[in-house]
Amino acid sequence: MIYFEIIIRKRYEVRCIMEAIVYISHGSRSNDWNEQFITFITDTMRENIAPIQAYGFFELATPSIGEAIQSCILQGATRVTVVPVLLLSGNHALIDIPTEIAESQEQFPFIPIMYADVLGSDRMFLPAIIDKLQEKGYQQSENELVLLVAHGSGHEETSQELSDLTKVVSEELRTPVDWGYLSRDPHYLKKLEETFSNDYQKVYIVPHFLSRGGFTEKIKRQLHESYPEKIGQEVILCNPTGYHDLLHTMIQRRALSPKIPTIKQ
Repeated sequence: MIYFEIIIRKRYEVRCIMEAIVYISHGSRSNDWNEQFITFITDTMRENIAPIQAYGFFELATPSIGEAIQSCILQGATRVTVVPVLLLSGNHALIDIPTEIAESQEQFPFIPIMYADVLGSDRMFLPAIIDKLQEKGYQQSENELVLLVAHGSGHEETSQELSDLTKVVSEELRTPVDWGYLSRDPHYLKKLEETFSNDYQKVYIVPHFLSRGGFTEKIKRQLHESYPEKIGQEVILCNPTGYHDLLHTMIQRRALSPKIPTIKQ
């Protein structure tokens, strides 16, 4: 290990910059879920925005974040950028992943390891969200409400990003748009109940997740339990935002403007 560190130090000292990008997904016990990410991010990597690229998972799958970073350094990287492929901030983006980066930085002190932003409230989400609405017959009427649903987080950054995204969508559609959480307040079912007193003819629920899985199925189950007579008629469940093609560009833009990682206290 000492010999390896000497090699890394010498490589850094000659100032031959070799950029690497590591794309990080949450990870899942579902192989199908993980394969969706791998297939998508492999397409992203074909753009070759850095000479060395790799992917990893925060948990439940391999390679880990540390393993992916080390792999890039073994290939000659002299600077690594970690890109969280996450829709919104939360514990993972604000605390867990930066903590993993800090551990790798301690292991490789002569290699700068940077950190990119989550996807957040980017306007490039609009085509993805509109596509999901139109699949279910959305008419862009003032009598129709769009309700974005995310998993949920106690961090103010998450609610701000989701609120900003809601505003972006509403300005584009020029129709009412709201948001709620699946796992905490403001809960989307409470928001949905409020809409029934506002004379909306239909409410389109868009799960703001990267892939169909347990969270979307939970929403579907809750809707059938709470509003069995309304689901499919007044309450329309759309497909998740998903891995839209424009996400490739969004991810690449973030990879090219990283920051020094910080762990939220």
